[in-house]
Amino acid sequence: MRSKLFFLGVFVFLQFCKEDEKPKEDISRMTITGLELATTPTPGGRLQASTTWTHSYPSEIAMVFREIQSGKTHELRINPNEFTTPYSTELPYGSYTYEGKSAESNTGSAFLPITLKGEFQISTPTSSLIAKAFASHGLLTFSKRNLANPPNLTGSTGSTFFEKSGFYYSYVPGSGISKVEMTFTSGKKIRIPVSPLPFTHNQFQFRLAGDSDPDTFLPKDFSINQRNFTLSAQGYPTELISYAQVELPSSQRETSGLAWIQGKLFSINDGGNPAEIYELNPQTGAVNRTIRVEGTSNEDWEDLATSSTHLFIGDFGNNAGNRTNLRILKISIQALLSQNSVHADLIEFSYPDQVQFNPGVNAHNFDCEAMAFANGQLHLFSKNWQDNRTKHYTLPESPGKYVANLVGNVDTQGLITAADISADGKNLVLLGYENSGILSRSFIWTFPSFGGANIGSTEGFRFFLGSPANLGQTEGIVFMNSPETKISGEGISLGGVNVPPKLFELDLHGIFIP
Repeated sequence: MRSKLFFLGVFVFLQFCKEDEKPKEDISRMTITGLELATTPTPGGRLQASTTWTHSYPSEIAMVFREIQSGKTHELRINPNEFTTPYSTELPYGSYTYEGKSAESNTGSAFLPITLKGEFQISTPTSSLIAKAFASHGLLTFSKRNLANPPNLTGSTGSTFFEKSGFYYSYVPGSGISKVEMTFTSGKKIRIPVSPLPFTHNQFQFRLAGDSDPDTFLPKDFSINQRNFTLSAQGYPTELISYAQVELPSSQRETSGLAWIQGKLFSINDGGNPAEIYELNPQTGAVNRTIRVEGTSNEDWEDLATSSTHLFIGDFGNNAGNRTNLRILKISIQALLSQNSVHADLIEFSYPDQVQFNPGVNAHNFDCEAMAFANGQLHLFSKNWQDNRTKHYTLPESPGKYVANLVGNVDTQGLITAADISADGKNLVLLGYENSGILSRSFIWTFPSFGGANIGSTEGFRFFLGSPANLGQTEGIVFMNSPETKISGEGISLGGVNVPPKLFELDLHGIFIP
């Protein structure tokens, strides 16, 4: 009897164990040991780099681990700036995905917004993970030297740049073109375009003559695009950055002048081409419409100018210096906008200071490729092959025959190819390039207080734009929404390389006050 009771007791005990003490599942202690940005360039070419940029991340990100088989989730909060203290959690053996995302800003941020995302498997009692991070923002940094205060992203309220170790910086969404306004210690202001691509560090420095060597950055996890600018004695950078560049179609290879009329962009080709005006798509450069100018020819069309009622075409190109039929075509804007063929009245003229008409090709100072309209007058600016200056002439806007009025001249240190004056008549811009062959650089001259006066009596500032190998031979400029401009470059062959015609933009905010 006792034996039977003993075995019954054992049986009951075992039954209770089966119900209440099921085997415990395998558990791993998972530790997050670091963060790795998903795109990491290979450092190279910067052996003398003096600075490595360390990113700042948001102080907390919630990582969510999801079991692939069951869908069950587990959460762990980490500080991606600090991994000296481990971040651990217990997870059952199995396959997982993980995600985590920081808050993002549509403007500038002091922290690099990141998204954590990846997969892993656990099959051991302890395991570790370096989290993969992705970023959609780029980094902009400006060395503080020679800047009066933090830069600012246009369209934002308040400063969107922050201070760190001698730099102003901001993480900016990596799409399209942003613009940054800055003020120098000289009081001068400019606005520059930037393209903050993801995983790209755009770094800018502005140095006066005699300043110490620039900071150089070692690529760590963002590729480096570094721009060093020299400040002139006048306090401005000696160069500006163009943007929104597109290639023009082959029909515009000899583009020579631009006009902006009621939100539409017009262009012409120079001498020997058809007597046609082209309406271009402002964004792509494609030809939207062709307008034939009846009853005339294109001997050497060089620039366009506009009044409130008329478009003017400068047929005054004069490479050989022997023309005696210089003229300007005057066309109704109403007809231009509504018709595919138009007629022109003529303004014929001569120069008061030209007495010789056989000087030889490009060996004189009586070529002209630049014209603008202001205060009821046409303003012409010569292309001086001999002395690299420009002479300023004026003409009435009415049809007739005239001797141009010589107003003044200025040393432009190059060949002037286009001009425009802002709609309020205050600001003049001249476009040109150096007369230095393959080493030539394109440039603009800005005259913020022109007002239609003698160009020789107003202060001007010169800015280089870059090589014709990138821009084409710069031939046309026009104010759109002042002080933003469109510029066209003629297609050329340079050093055996064929450079197609170009269209691009230049922002003159700060230099010209809107």
